[in-house]
Amino acid sequence: MTRNSATLQKYFEAFVERNFLPADACCIAGDIANDYFTYVEFLKFISSKYGSVYVCLGNHDIIMELGGRYGVDREFSTSEEKIAYFLAEVDKIPNLLLLENRIADGIAGCMGMCDFKYKHSLAASEIANKILWATRWFDGRHWNYMQNNADKLWRHYDIVFRELTAQCPKIMMSHFLPLEFGMSERYKQDSCSNFLYFHGAEYLVNLDDGSIWQAGHTHTAIKREYSDSYGKKHLLLCNPVGYPDENPYAEYGLKLEDFLVEIG
Repeated sequence: MTRNSATLQKYFEAFVERNFLPADACCIAGDIANDYFTYVEFLKFISSKYGSVYVCLGNHDIIMELGGRYGVDREFSTSEEKIAYFLAEVDKIPNLLLLENRIADGIAGCMGMCDFKYKHSLAASEIANKILWATRWFDGRHWNYMQNNADKLWRHYDIVFRELTAQCPKIMMSHFLPLEFGMSERYKQDSCSNFLYFHGAEYLVNLDDGSIWQAGHTHTAIKREYSDSYGKKHLLLCNPVGYPDENPYAEYGLKLEDFLVEIG
């Protein structure tokens, strides 16, 4: 897509008309754009449509821009540099918060990470999952995040999940999904399905009854109630746009309006 603000504005208008509803606030669980320019321009645009906007990072948002298809006029040597740039830019937008390891207004957020523990088949293993992620998966090939050390990445987000949920936010946002959301049938036999999920029961149990966990990453819309080990109920929401040829709402018979929720 051309890096022209006027052209982007026209695209954003049509995109938001198709995929967003009027509300007081909007929460976006990551994957806005591969390139930094479109990412920041979209956040400027969407902030004009809502009183408050809360965003967490997605795996596509932090890919490296070292020329070619992902941009040539700014280079980031690490994903950390790109994240720092985003944080500085969105601080200039008064009604928008980028929640990367942060909590504000009762809403917590971070990108998160997969824990590599889900086994899609008996032959799968945690070690094999990590090798596949590093050599063949999008993130392992396009990130330079914490040296792409899978163990270091998960340790970091494990701590972040614990610290954020311990503060009992009304809404917890992450791009990666707790497995408690459930896995779409089309992902269950996919060797890369574990790169979307982590085991989230120990974090969900920290939240108060009636809390919401919003996630992204998968291309299947999900809305379900989850009861933790103490019997507290949590609403799990995933409302993806998906690719142009996909219908994320089809599998579970959902619609866009199902994700307009009232927060008490």
